[in-house]
Amino acid sequence: MAPVLGFIPLHVPWILGIPLFANPGPFGEWYQGRGPGVGDHPVEGFLGMPAGAFYLGVLCILAGLGGVLALGLISDWGLTFPRWIPLLRGRRVPPWLPLTPTVLGSALMIGYSLTLPTQLFEQLDTAGPQDIFTTTGVLIGLPLLVAWEIALPVAGWSYYRRTRRVEGSSGSRGRR
Repeated sequence: MAPVLGFIPLHVPWILGIPLFANPGPFGEWYQGRGPGVGDHPVEGFLGMPAGAFYLGVLCILAGLGGVLALGLISDWGLTFPRWIPLLRGRRVPPWLPLTPTVLGSALMIGYSLTLPTQLFEQLDTAGPQDIFTTTGVLIGLPLLVAWEIALPVAGWSYYRRTRRVEGSSGSRGRR
């Protein structure tokens, strides 16, 4: 639930250009594709949207998909395709299908989080009005990331344990 109830609601105001937990000046420049975080190459936007709104929208779509994936890891429909999926309904979900993005997403989040202690202490030490996001925004966002970073691999491991092939007492494979 961390991506759906935490990440997305926190980012919707930013998609709309509302600098909630952000410094309005630097946030506005970043949102329009200029200023801090974009280097020497300003971006005018994509599909008629400001660059920041497009970027945050893509992140929210990915977070929503990650939330659905995680829900599938702990639900029955993660084991058997639901009836609303044509051609696949009722068939067994191959375990690699949900586990591949779970492992990749978990690895990316864990890799990113290894940089967080340095980033957090730097943010707390040098926070100022020139930063895009306020310390409050950072302190609200980090626990959501940590919750998601713990929950996703745990759900993946649980799914793996439920779907792995187990050696039967007679030595034959195939029992689930």
